[in-house]
Amino acid sequence: MNTKIAGASALLITLAVAGVSLYPRAASHAADAAANPATKVALVPVVSGTQERFFNGVGELEAVRQVQVAAETGGRVTHIAFESGQKVAAGAVLVQLNDAPEQAALLRLRAQLKNAESSYARTRQLLADKVATQEQLDAALATRDAALGEVRQTVALIAQKSIRAPFAGQLGIRRVHAGQYLNPADAIASLIDTQSLLVNFALDEQSSAALAPGQAVQVLVDAYPGRVFTAKIKAIDPLIARSRMVQVQAALDNPAGALKAGMYASVRVAREQEKTTQLTVPETAVTYSAYGDTVFVAQQDAKQGLIVKRVAVTLGERADGKVVIAKGLQAGQRVVASGQLRLADGMAVQAVPNTLDQAQQTQAAAPTHAGS
Repeated sequence: MNTKIAGASALLITLAVAGVSLYPRAASHAADAAANPATKVALVPVVSGTQERFFNGVGELEAVRQVQVAAETGGRVTHIAFESGQKVAAGAVLVQLNDAPEQAALLRLRAQLKNAESSYARTRQLLADKVATQEQLDAALATRDAALGEVRQTVALIAQKSIRAPFAGQLGIRRVHAGQYLNPADAIASLIDTQSLLVNFALDEQSSAALAPGQAVQVLVDAYPGRVFTAKIKAIDPLIARSRMVQVQAALDNPAGALKAGMYASVRVAREQEKTTQLTVPETAVTYSAYGDTVFVAQQDAKQGLIVKRVAVTLGERADGKVVIAKGLQAGQRVVASGQLRLADGMAVQAVPNTLDQAQQTQAAAPTHAGS
């Protein structure tokens, strides 16, 4: 009996000693896990596929027809027939200047013309009756033509007193008031044909061989993020500028008037599709430094679970937030797209949803517009 009790006591003492020796290790592991939790990062796969390539440039929108409507002659404003921002038809009267003196002069000149025509008719009849000479007929004809010229000159001056829209379009801010005296060339408002625009942009001279009239151009403006407007190349300057850029002009329909002349635009011209497949990752996954470009690749570790490893990569072209990986990665690998600033080689990580990628997908799903 005493032997059994002694044996049980020895066993309990052994277990207690073992528990004491194991407890610090377990506590140490728990402390380490609490002190160094896995870093949360967004992971994305390395995608293999055909990458659409573009010639990229910047440009400016210009109206096909735009002008500052101005007075051709001086005069006092008696009537204003438009409001700022109004759409007008071609030939519509915008401003009427005082033409009372010219109207009175026209009455006098028309009376003189009528008298000159009668005198010419009588002289021609007298010449037929051999009562007048050819010299008298020529003088009567010259008098009649001079009177007709003065009438037409006055009619033209009266027409200049009516300032009209040279083409259909939308007017800008009104710069004239009733009763104001306008001098020749004083502007009253801008007039722009908003139905069609031109996109003037420049591309690197290396792209000149791949450009042709009628080629599609994608136009993006800051005022409408996510929307793509489609234009067509209209003209290519045959002279390469000293900046080694080729000047290109494209025509852009704008029936809804969404785009405005003078807007800054980003321009993309598609290159010929390449049949070779390429690996791409988001540009945010790449860490740039003087020692080379790297990415963090996620991989499973037997002890730590999911860890990251820094991998050097060789980059290709960039487009639409993606960058081509020419060397260093394989399709299907997962790389860190955000949160890599806190990482080091071999650190444990925890994958979280990539909110940046979701935002890009939402933007890409936005409706694409051709024209407007």
